[in-house]
Amino acid sequence: MELLKLMSDRCSCRAYSTKSISEEDLSKLLEASKLAPTAHNNQPQRIYVVKSEEGKAKLMKDFKFNFNAPCYLVFGYNVDESWKNPLDNDKDSGEVDISIVMTHIMLMAEELGLSTCWIGYIEAEAIRKNLGIPENIKIIGAMTLGYHKEGSMPSKSHTIRRNNEDLIKFL
Repeated sequence: MELLKLMSDRCSCRAYSTKSISEEDLSKLLEASKLAPTAHNNQPQRIYVVKSEEGKAKLMKDFKFNFNAPCYLVFGYNVDESWKNPLDNDKDSGEVDISIVMTHIMLMAEELGLSTCWIGYIEAEAIRKNLGIPENIKIIGAMTLGYHKEGSMPSKSHTIRRNNEDLIKFL
């Protein structure tokens, strides 16, 4: 598939079928995450794959969005491994690294015929506690993963794009 078309077709999915994700496709997604560039190639990302009913019940305990996906991915980074920029008050690169990793997974999922929804409206500390994630992992976001439910549609705002003049400045 042409990359721009893939990016254009991809949309946030909020209704999933019950079809399971194959281990082969999950492996491809996780491989795509390893190919994502990270600052200094430190690779501080940590991905928690939540597929079991027990795991999903723990996640949903304090989770705002249950789209009944067959799989949820929780993303964080190891604060001891992420690069700190000495030229910018030691700004931590971890959140940017995780954003790139999540984008790689979203695009790979679309290529594989899977759907995703990036969820940033989370209670990170509740997720950490409920899933038993170590303190040195900063939780950044979560993602639903699965096959869209037949008949589900993208949000009405999916195709709305601002003008280049608003977004891009040539200097």
